[in-house]
Amino acid sequence: MWGVVGTFGRAIGYGVGCTDGVVETATKRGARLDDCQAAVIIGLSMKISHVAIRNYRSLKEVDIVVDDYSVLVGANGAGKSSVLYALDWFFNGRALSPSDVHGYVEGTTEDDNCFVEVTVTFRDLTIHDKARLQQYGRGTTATFRRTWRRGSGEKVVGNALQGPGFADLRAMTRVTELRPAYRALREEVTGLPELSPSPSKDDVLAALSTWEDDSSHQSQLVAVEDSDANHMFGINGSNVIKECVRLVLIPAATDISSQVGDSGGRGSALNGLIGAVMAEAGARATAEWLAENEDAIVALQRRVRDSVQSSTHVQAERVNSRLSNLIPNAQLTLTPSLPDWTPKANASVTTDITIDGVTNDIARQGHGVQRAVMMSMFEALVPDDVLMRSIHEPRDGENEEETEARLQDELDRLPNLIVCIEEPEIYQHPIRARTFARTLTELSGQSNAQVILATHSPYFVRPDQFSSLRRFTLSGGKTTVAHTNAEALEAATGIDAAKISKIVDKRVPTEFSEGFFADSVVLVEGDTDRAVIEAVASRMGLDLDARGVSVIEVSSKESLRIPCEIFSALGVPTYIVADADFLGAQRKYPDDEILREDAHQNHLRSTNLVLSWVRGADGVVGSSTFAFGDASSSSPYVTFWHDDLETELSSWASFNTALVAEGNALRVKNLYAYRSAVMDADLADLPDALRTAIEVMAAFGHPPQVE
Repeated sequence: MWGVVGTFGRAIGYGVGCTDGVVETATKRGARLDDCQAAVIIGLSMKISHVAIRNYRSLKEVDIVVDDYSVLVGANGAGKSSVLYALDWFFNGRALSPSDVHGYVEGTTEDDNCFVEVTVTFRDLTIHDKARLQQYGRGTTATFRRTWRRGSGEKVVGNALQGPGFADLRAMTRVTELRPAYRALREEVTGLPELSPSPSKDDVLAALSTWEDDSSHQSQLVAVEDSDANHMFGINGSNVIKECVRLVLIPAATDISSQVGDSGGRGSALNGLIGAVMAEAGARATAEWLAENEDAIVALQRRVRDSVQSSTHVQAERVNSRLSNLIPNAQLTLTPSLPDWTPKANASVTTDITIDGVTNDIARQGHGVQRAVMMSMFEALVPDDVLMRSIHEPRDGENEEETEARLQDELDRLPNLIVCIEEPEIYQHPIRARTFARTLTELSGQSNAQVILATHSPYFVRPDQFSSLRRFTLSGGKTTVAHTNAEALEAATGIDAAKISKIVDKRVPTEFSEGFFADSVVLVEGDTDRAVIEAVASRMGLDLDARGVSVIEVSSKESLRIPCEIFSALGVPTYIVADADFLGAQRKYPDDEILREDAHQNHLRSTNLVLSWVRGADGVVGSSTFAFGDASSSSPYVTFWHDDLETELSSWASFNTALVAEGNALRVKNLYAYRSAVMDADLADLPDALRTAIEVMAAFGHPPQVE
């Protein structure tokens, strides 16, 4: 879908040299930096590293670390989508109202509590980002906070590095007080230039910035928190932040056809994509024709049509380069049309889609196709390499080398793209959803792109992006966000990170991904255990999936711990079902005492190892009172079978009757036969240990809420 992204012109793979504060690249040399060691790594681009949100919709207060690819998961109402909309407001300034305030009650919520606050920290600032952000971009990161308050509107502040005392001067609004303050400051700060007797405010501010930009003054800069930054976000000036970063939000619910069809209305994706280009192309063609021949209406229409077609062709190609990754054999056609006669170049555009040779208007396509087109158009709204090259023209007196150098400079200044998608799985066929997930992962791997998803689909939780998972939990009216990685788990457990990563790579695409979306999980050793537990629970009227409980098999007792640690670290309550295997050695080696004793000791050690890390009835790790050889028992966090589940099933008479009647037997490990026998068995003779275990697991799906 986003094959063109990544050719934005960033210095991907360029050689980098740094000498005496000068950064060199293969395309541009001599760009001066304040401090080479703290300077930007060429090839990166300004991205979000951290988001803090207060009082917005379902989010009372959350802090989120953001990676190049971040997947937000959790139950409905936990606040995943609110993060995306909060970011959209931070960047694009949508209108807020008191109803957006967390816990707002009309006539009750006081003004002091009626506010929304979003703080974003950026990393990987480029040379151009630092220059554009001025005092806010002099460090290794840049932080801005946008606040809305009822009755006082919006305000943006940033953390700045400024010269000593410079903030006081910048806060002055009257030049008559600014001039003497500057003269006084020159007495205290060495290096400030002498200005004319009556300098303008711009002259004074320029002198301050010049002093701060001098690398020899770097050590004298002081941190200034909450420095007014409204001018950076277009509140009372140009929107500087959009020159560095563009955020595109793809909501789950929208009138898709109005965004991408029939030229689109004002503010639509299609209008934003080609509206300005179409207007410029038409005006340029009209002016050229009028200068040549005012009477040649036919020639005018031809030139306008050609100009508009050329412009729309570029945009169609850009959209198609992305659309083909989502819908193979799909082709978007933008067809400009002009009135029969008019001296004005008022062009319009219709949007057609051709799939496997069949062409239809976008409004007649299914929602899956429409959403794919909308995503492609929204992403194409951000200028990229293809667009810049298509509109770049030589200036008068400029040679080819100078034109190319100017183009490269413009490409280097292109903004980073942040794509936020709410429920990317909507309207997607499962295979396409998997492909889409891979495409988004590849997009996030580009130096100038970042992807943030709010999803309910396991397709978008990929092993290579496991550390980018953010799980939202709503408890007692408060949202918490958890994440982890192999290194953090190693530090907490002592288990080698490489071993943890191997388990993640193997299990995330299959068993684990479902658990990330569950309210709680039950870990069992094998697939027959899972089949029997789910079937018995269903027969008892305690369906585990209806309670948000996911039963996950991990293949062995030794494999229980790493999944347990992963889910627990992500805030997923985890229940353990383990076989003590007390009779296993006798069953496997009935005639060999030496092998039998050796196997028995192995079962003892593996059971004790599980006991060392599982929680006891009191919730404390290692406090379980179960001992090897004890009868089967269930506690609030773990069930231990005296031997294994099949030993428990052997005492369920009606189950065994049903199993044998179908030509099957215990320990054949036929999960379908086991499940069928459970459905045919009588619950009246269900073993007490199995009944109790199921009841405990079902209750575990609804843990008590902690206020």
